[in-house]
Amino acid sequence: MKRTLHVEVHPFVDAAEALAGRKAKALGVAPDNTVWWLADAGGEGDEVLHFADAWDTWERFMLPRGAPDFDFVQPLPDGEVLLVNGRSRYRSETGYERNAHVYSPEGTLLRELTLGDGIEDVQATSDGQVWVSYFDQGVIGALGRGGDTSGPSGRALGSEGLERFDALGQRQESGVSMALGLGQYILDCYALNVASERETWFYSYSDFPLVRMRPGQPSTVWSSPVHGARAIAVNDTHVLFGGSYDDKPLLQLYRLDSRGEQRLAPLTRVVLTDETGRAWQPSWLKGRGPWLHGAEGTRHFRVHLEELLARAGAT
Repeated sequence: MKRTLHVEVHPFVDAAEALAGRKAKALGVAPDNTVWWLADAGGEGDEVLHFADAWDTWERFMLPRGAPDFDFVQPLPDGEVLLVNGRSRYRSETGYERNAHVYSPEGTLLRELTLGDGIEDVQATSDGQVWVSYFDQGVIGALGRGGDTSGPSGRALGSEGLERFDALGQRQESGVSMALGLGQYILDCYALNVASERETWFYSYSDFPLVRMRPGQPSTVWSSPVHGARAIAVNDTHVLFGGSYDDKPLLQLYRLDSRGEQRLAPLTRVVLTDETGRAWQPSWLKGRGPWLHGAEGTRHFRVHLEELLARAGAT
């Protein structure tokens, strides 16, 4: 892939004023592609921040003092907000500790959930499904702990590398094993993209297949030449990989070729630049459907796959 496309992308929002010098502990993208941040407020209790298109200010609420640390933030129906810690200690007598809290829009703790250990990502749908992906410690650790009665088939939480829960924390059938086929498994789910209530994509180690799952339809699996990407943006015809082992900021655009054997046809490398012409160097990337989100410092950007395809077709 020798061709490189340069695309100017302005910041969607700069959280510098809202953070006021505080550290961002967690970032999340909602199903409607609005932005959620969790800010460290020291001993005063952390603060949840929410920003959407055309807003002049952030919606915000404080968490109770003494709330645990969290690594992921996602909205749920009825204004609830899910906060998740990526680690959950396993207690042989009682199972896993509860590492997820659900809060009201006013910051009141409503319930505590157990979502397993070694969490890589959390993405919720607009109807309250919660998809949780796991890195290798979560998968391998779960395999060594035997059955867990909290889910279907007595599987330990995280053992399949990707799980689906309802808004109350009850584990649902994910369809991952059927999607991958016999003898295939997730050791580390590098990238997750919950595109809608009825479409979930993932990309995983060790062979890095790109997998599309839709209820009631056969899954589709593409063999991927990209190794080590940390985000994917997708539509019916194309995929954008964010990062690789060799180049973390690199973006690569491929066409989903379904003629005969499923394969990915390379189109172009993509370099995103800000309004000054400087290349973005995001420390965080996330795909939600056809949108790729990224954050560099306090600045958050997003770009739509259709914009990249239009630019690629015009050059």
